[in-house]
Amino acid sequence: AMATRAHGATTVAATARLAHLAGLEVFVTGGVGGVHRGGESSMDVSADLLELTRVPLVVVCAGVKSILDIGRTLEYLETAGVPVAAYGTDAFPAFFSPDSGHKAPARLDSPTQVAEHFLAARSLGLSASTLLCVPNPSPAGEAVESAV
Repeated sequence: AMATRAHGATTVAATARLAHLAGLEVFVTGGVGGVHRGGESSMDVSADLLELTRVPLVVVCAGVKSILDIGRTLEYLETAGVPVAAYGTDAFPAFFSPDSGHKAPARLDSPTQVAEHFLAARSLGLSASTLLCVPNPSPAGEAVESAV
């Protein structure tokens, strides 16, 4: 779409790259891609995860998309050096649900803590984004999550 100057949608990976090129330090999205269920055999891993290792942003989302393997996605992010935190909770959110059944790698409770976390990573020269997952407070999300 960029080459032809057409309108188009972007993935988290593309949006992260464009946000970084535009000089932004924060962007918000619904959910990020991750390791697909069965990904240990198929090697089906979203480009979102790789791009998070390359651009220094705070990416705010509702968690990893529910159809994915959240545990393996968290493991991938840890291995790749992408800081992951949940906002105001110890539970890692699952897009529709405030609790995926996985513990959040870190917890941040205020905008100040988020900023301090981001600035500390930058001062260390880390190039990865910080993935900040904000739980969906809607109780309707639990019904959707259980259906997935």
